[in-house]
Amino acid sequence: MEESMLHQRLRGAVGRRSYRELADMTHTHPETVRRYLLGHTPSVEFLTHLSHGLNLNGEWLLTGRGPMNASDVRPQALREANPSELLNAVAATLERLIQRVERLELFVQTMEVRLRAREGGLPSSDGPSAAAQAPAKVARIADAIPRRSSPDAR
Repeated sequence: MEESMLHQRLRGAVGRRSYRELADMTHTHPETVRRYLLGHTPSVEFLTHLSHGLNLNGEWLLTGRGPMNASDVRPQALREANPSELLNAVAATLERLIQRVERLELFVQTMEVRLRAREGGLPSSDGPSAAAQAPAKVARIADAIPRRSSPDAR
């Protein structure tokens, strides 16, 4: 019974598209597409390519649950989520953002150290003329970057 429901969803999703068009979309032979749409069990690869090609929600295609279009999954999940689930998702997202900001701060601090080291007179690898110009350029860049306090000072 479930397989016939799957095939009903398949036929509804593909609409009036030709076997050749579906074959090109799914990298499958047109005769194989015809057999799948007439009741043979489709391959996982075929269903995957079809879902991507038609922007179908895989859960809907396989089980009939959820929205038909993949682009409608997130809005529906947000509508159905309870406040606790939403708060947990927001907290997890904030934690990931905090970790990214901390990595960015470490990167900026590392770059500041390198700039200040070059400013202090370390030779440039760009040649003598670049080395002569480097201190002024480094000073301008270093002055443009605000000095950060160390992470321990927070």
